[in-house]
Amino acid sequence: MRLLAAILLGALAWGVARRLTGGTGVIAGHERGAIRGLMSGGRRRGRGSRASFQVWLSQAGAAVTPRQFGMVSAGVGTMAFIVLLALSRTPVVAALPAVATAAVPYAYWSAQRRKQAGARSAAWPDALRYLVGVLGAGIATLHDGLEELATSGPAPLRPSLARYVRMSARLGDRQALEAVRAELADPISDPVLLAFAGAMEEGSETVLRVLADLGSQITADIQLAEKIRTIQTQSRAANWGCFAMPYVVLLFLCATNPAYRDFFSRPLGLVLVLCGSAMSAVGLAGSRRLVRPVAATERVFVEVAPPWAR
Repeated sequence: MRLLAAILLGALAWGVARRLTGGTGVIAGHERGAIRGLMSGGRRRGRGSRASFQVWLSQAGAAVTPRQFGMVSAGVGTMAFIVLLALSRTPVVAALPAVATAAVPYAYWSAQRRKQAGARSAAWPDALRYLVGVLGAGIATLHDGLEELATSGPAPLRPSLARYVRMSARLGDRQALEAVRAELADPISDPVLLAFAGAMEEGSETVLRVLADLGSQITADIQLAEKIRTIQTQSRAANWGCFAMPYVVLLFLCATNPAYRDFFSRPLGLVLVLCGSAMSAVGLAGSRRLVRPVAATERVFVEVAPPWAR
């Protein structure tokens, strides 16, 4: 039974790492991936998935490669299995929570990615007001305004705009904006960067009104999203509590009662835990779908993103 649980844990940890990294190999930095994504069109699917996850990591602020991320996740799951096995002395009871623990790094960086995207969205209205001012006064071009924002603009936008400034010298202004838009991949930045690209082709006078309207629209979208998030916080916390509580109780019973340890060390106990886990996963997926955040805006005219980038 211990051998079966260890094999199960190893297979699940390998699957998580394989899913997160998309295979093997170290991916280059996010700028290189964005430039190559624009200049080349025939990449293999697996390689594209690894590059997409590397961009996801960059958006979250994680300075690691997909392989390193997968190794850390597998290591966290293995350590959790060892600790839980020492407490419960029941391999199957320790294996499933350990696999869930392996997803903790992904959950953390996913939250960091959402946090950075929210800060970036909240900073766009100030940046747009500045650009509308300098363009309307005729004291700078759009490119000059973006260069100024890259050094003295809102802090959440500086890294992305600085990458635009660096890439524009090699790719041109429009291609650099497309590369930054593909990297950010959020519904708030999309219309802003598309408006910038239109201004560079049609002239800034035709987009001054668009930029001003975008600032008001983004502010309203942020306020709506915050209200929805606040309303749904209690429901989402309750969902996770209902999902985790049975495993906490099961771990406690196996740690304190030999009869429970003996039962869940048998094949029937393994089947019972696996069936219960499957039912819990289905229930969690259904309840999370019912209380999922409603996006104020959605990305359009883009390629289908992998699950981790949505």
